[in-house]
Amino acid sequence: MRLGSSRTSCFPLLIFWAVLAVMLTGLSRPALAQDAVMVQKNALAMVWDVAKTPPYVLFVLVLCSVFTVTLLIERFMYYRSATGSAEELIAKIKQTRTIADALAATEHAPGAAGRVIRTAIQAAHDGYKPEQVESLAESAATKELISLERFLPQIDSMVTLCPLLGLLGTTVGMIKSFSIVAAIGMSDPTKLAGGISEALVNTAAGLAVAIPALFAYNYFAGKKEAILLDMEKGVTELMVILDSSAQR
Repeated sequence: MRLGSSRTSCFPLLIFWAVLAVMLTGLSRPALAQDAVMVQKNALAMVWDVAKTPPYVLFVLVLCSVFTVTLLIERFMYYRSATGSAEELIAKIKQTRTIADALAATEHAPGAAGRVIRTAIQAAHDGYKPEQVESLAESAATKELISLERFLPQIDSMVTLCPLLGLLGTTVGMIKSFSIVAAIGMSDPTKLAGGISEALVNTAAGLAVAIPALFAYNYFAGKKEAILLDMEKGVTELMVILDSSAQR
């Protein structure tokens, strides 16, 4: 897989981080009150203050974002290589006259379906009975299914975990903000507003990771189902061909 595909898979996550930066920049503009003499912290300073505040949720979310992007790139590359057309492969097999010719025609068959079909043809070429060939094909299909489902649970966990981590950081920040209000009262509302805005950074960061991860998870789940259906159709047609060849 080339660099262009890696950029494509992490592009949604970059968009959300960019949107988060723009939102924080908007929050960093000076207050509109005429008697205001202090300027709000800029976006980077605000993020840094949130990051270094226990329980360090923002640092954890950054690690989660790196982990999520890594998984998205890996899955994108894998599904790109696992995609193939069993229909085209079966068409090539139908044009052959012997099992040896069919084996040669599927030597460089791409995708998960191609590997399963080649396993079945190799078994038939080695002299296995049709029912044994079918069992070996099912075993190869199960192996491919395991590879297709790899890392999908982890991506799904990031979809759920990141917003919860963001909510945890926001809740802790809100507790601290209202503790300040309880101690000094509402004499300076800007302190409360600033504390709340900083607390919400965690929620925004969690959503920035979870939303693109959700879209990616649904995309990968759809690709998995499409590959499995293509594989099942190809193996079924192949077994019919092998059975008819064995009866001649």
